[in-house]
Amino acid sequence: MARTKNAGFLAYDLRVTLLHLSKETWRLVRVPHDIRMDRLDQVLQAAMGWTNSHMHQFHLFTPEGEITGYVGRPDPDSPAAFLGRQPPTQDETKRLLKNFLAKPGDRIGYEYDFGDSWLHEITLAAVEPLEKRLSRAACLDGARACPPEDCGGPPGYDNLLKIIKKPKHPEYESMIEWVGEGFDPAAFDLASTNEMVGCSKV
Repeated sequence: MARTKNAGFLAYDLRVTLLHLSKETWRLVRVPHDIRMDRLDQVLQAAMGWTNSHMHQFHLFTPEGEITGYVGRPDPDSPAAFLGRQPPTQDETKRLLKNFLAKPGDRIGYEYDFGDSWLHEITLAAVEPLEKRLSRAACLDGARACPPEDCGGPPGYDNLLKIIKKPKHPEYESMIEWVGEGFDPAAFDLASTNEMVGCSKV
């Protein structure tokens, strides 16, 4: 990994992929390597197009993919935490992205909305040395629209997409009214997404 004289300043390019959909939905975002995890959550919300109206957590993995812990908002009163039935949750306001990702290929997970369980894989795609700390996050690329909130996770979203392709389906009108007549699952606007991401505090 190349370093400049001022090697403390690095940008991380993260490929964020929404899992378990029939067609790949992803974003490529650039953030400072020392961004706080709660602020990374804000960047991800803006990049994907979520509304941040549900809970979230980051997943930490072994190389084999087993979850070893979580980063989010610790709840010591939750039954699972109290009984020791789940790995500990680290406070996202006190942990930095560089604590978990160091070299290209390293990855963590991001779960949004524990009911619908939208799972994202975050892979460190590249590390860029900088002369000074990155002052704003950016969206560099991406594909496909974010699913609408509260649609039932990947199975519910796939079902929604099937219904809105069939005007004679009994649920067609209600689905179109809910999701919006202009909804295009293949659409992705890089300029507007980058503008939203750039407003996130890093």
